[in-house]
Formats: sequence, structure tokens, C-alpha cells
Amino acid sequence: MIPAEAFTEIIKELERQPIPENKYRNISGDGRSQAFGLTNRRCLHPDYSRNCWTRPYLYKLLLDFGKEYVDLSFNAITLNQNYQALPHRDKGNKGESFLVAFGEYSGGELNILEGDLSGSHNIRHNPIKTDFSKVLHSVSDFSGHRYSLVYYTLKKDVILPAPSVRFENNKYFFYRGSEKITRKDGLPHPLRNRKKEANLEKLSGIIKEIKNLTISFD
Repeated sequence: MIPAEAFTEIIKELERQPIPENKYRNISGDGRSQAFGLTNRRCLHPDYSRNCWTRPYLYKLLLDFGKEYVDLSFNAITLNQNYQALPHRDKGNKGESFLVAFGEYSGGELNILEGDLSGSHNIRHNPIKTDFSKVLHSVSDFSGHRYSLVYYTLKKDVILPAPSVRFENNKYFFYRGSEKITRKDGLPHPLRNRKKEANLEKLSGIIKEIKNLTISFD
């Protein structure tokens, strides 16, 4: 069992600023769910989630918790807030995951629907480890405020600089190795500003055509 006080600061931060809903997870459940650490990116190689630099203090709390209580290697974390998962498998994960729930709630058991651990599990402060990419699982109905943390490794092999969170000038900042990533800059993205630049180029062409027009009157 993990002591209740281990979750206190995480809960305080989530009460101060709840995580947003994740539109990419709405087919596997209902509620709020966000990824921290490494995450898959459509059409791009995996990299660190933007939550790492938009919520660096929260990410620090999750890393500190993982260092203290998670007894398996991981490079990704999913944080769920009142998220009731429908039956699904975590297809993007590799190997065992560490899952624990916390908060003031009733119900909300983890249902494992196949394999050696089949059954209903109370995981409040009581973590469970298994390969969730191979077993169908869901969450029972619950009332109250239920949070859960999943520590795991992405299925796609990727080597990136180690993440860290540093306290500088009374603020927390995310570092990707020695590279400081801020809310203003974010990670480089090949599609960033592409639409805006294309529209400016198109507008410039229209202006040139107007200037070259010769208007004649009969």
C-alpha cells in the first residue's frame, strides 16, 4: 500500500488546475486524461508531451512519485482525472505498467477481463502491475473524485535526452537534456506555422496580381 500523503501534493495541484479532456481518448472512456513524458505523435517520431513544459510542476510531482514508489522502468506517464475507461488494451505500451488510483471516491474498481489477473481489483493506494497491452481492462462506475496514474514504456523504441524539471527564478521549467523547453517555444514541429505562411504567400500573390491589373473604360 502507498500512504495517502504520497498523493497530497498531486491532488492539490489538480484541484488548483484540472487537466483538460483528451479528445484522442474519448473512444476508450469518459473523463479527463493526459500524457506526460514520452508520447506518440501522429506522423512524427515520439517525443515529450507538451504537458511536460506547460505543467512542469505537475510533471515534477509525477516524476518524484515515480522515483519513490514505481518499481519498474518507465518513460511515459498517463494521468487520469475522473476518467471511466471502457474495455480496451493499451496497444501503444510495451511490457508491464504500474497503475494506482487515489482520491476520495467509492466504486471505481479496475476490471481485468482476461488473463491470470481476471477479476475486479481495488487499486486505491494499492498498485497493480501487469502488461495492459495484452489484457482487456476497464473501470467500474464510481462516485466522488477518482484519480489514477499509469507508469509505462512506449512500444516504439526511441532514444531522447533525459527529462528533468528545474526551479529557476521562482518558476519551474522543463528540460529535455540540456535544452530548456518553454510554453512560448515548445518543441520544433514541421507543421508549425505552415498554414499561416501559406496564407501569407497566397495573399502576397493576390496583391501582386491586383497591382498588375490594367483597368480600362469604354
